[in-house]
Amino acid sequence: MTMYDFSTVINRAGTGSVKVDMAPEPVRGSGLVPLTIADQEFAVAPEIREAIIEAANRQIYGYTYPDESYRDAVDSWMARRHNWNTKGMPMFTTPGVVAALGLAVRTFSEKGEGVIIQPPVYFPFSNAIKSNDRVIVENPLILEDGKYRIDFEDFEKKASRDDVHLFIMCSPHNPVGRVWKKEELCRIVDICNRNNVFIISDEIHNDLIMPGNEHTVLATIPGAENNCMICTAVSKTFSLAGLCCSNIFIPNEDMAEKFAVTSGREGTRSIPYFSRYATIAAYNRAEPWVDALIEAVNENFLYLYDFIDTKLPMLHAIRAEGTYLAWIDMRALGLSDEELEKLMLKNYLALDEGYIFGTNGSGFERWNLALPKKLLADALDRLYTAVNSL
Repeated sequence: MTMYDFSTVINRAGTGSVKVDMAPEPVRGSGLVPLTIADQEFAVAPEIREAIIEAANRQIYGYTYPDESYRDAVDSWMARRHNWNTKGMPMFTTPGVVAALGLAVRTFSEKGEGVIIQPPVYFPFSNAIKSNDRVIVENPLILEDGKYRIDFEDFEKKASRDDVHLFIMCSPHNPVGRVWKKEELCRIVDICNRNNVFIISDEIHNDLIMPGNEHTVLATIPGAENNCMICTAVSKTFSLAGLCCSNIFIPNEDMAEKFAVTSGREGTRSIPYFSRYATIAAYNRAEPWVDALIEAVNENFLYLYDFIDTKLPMLHAIRAEGTYLAWIDMRALGLSDEELEKLMLKNYLALDEGYIFGTNGSGFERWNLALPKKLLADALDRLYTAVNSL
């Protein structure tokens, strides 16, 4: 039995929570928890809470930088959990991975150039490209026998274009839940190296791997180290999204210098005061909490799969290999995106609609399963009512 509490429901209403206090009507103010934005409904690890309280008691919350204690904690975690030696590697802190994506797009591509993404994918990828006057180049994932795979033939075709020099990869993939195998990553690296395409690998969910799967940091693939940027953070793993701090690694010194110019120009080198203490405590003291979290999330996945398979067999839940996000195929209901969204909200289900993730996302719903099982059970009961009302 775990020593940590993953069953208590915490009321976040009135805290300025983007997920809860900005939920769509009629969910907002209903007392029901949205299953949208990917932050957790679990209490933070007590080891982290204690560190933040200690930091608060110091009474002065001044400008803060990632000092040696911070860097040692990050390096130690990457070595233990990912078999990745980051000591001495250029590392940058940003207010979040999304901020880092924008910086990287401006650093490693030119206006009007194409940037490859693999939809359906985390929608800020598209925003980072379009808002910086670049062109989205899609390499859509292929859903085959209930599992997504990369279309490597199409990827090579897109990577070989003269106007494409950048690829934003999601690893593990949000929302489809794939944890890419080494063989797949090797093919990606080979294609990108041969075509002079730099890889931004968003690995923010890299700690959240379900049993039976193994995450490989892209930078550990032979040939990748000099042609990639790895985005990591404590936010998803440790329920710390509101502390806004990510750690970005660029092994190639020349590429790191270019990124340093952009990030320095935009003033992203300091970190929030409380983020320093939280990160050090998380990586040095809260590892057992992560192991317990993965067990709790996996139990939620298994509960959801069983519910849908037995009670709503016309739907299909993609089996997630990583993240705490479930991707559910609702296309059998025959509804338009607008009709599906209205049906969910009518039954007090605030979900991330599949169409926001781009090509081939229509007809799907993304569920956040980082929540007490009671809340998940209640939400699935409302889904059952919604589907059977048609």
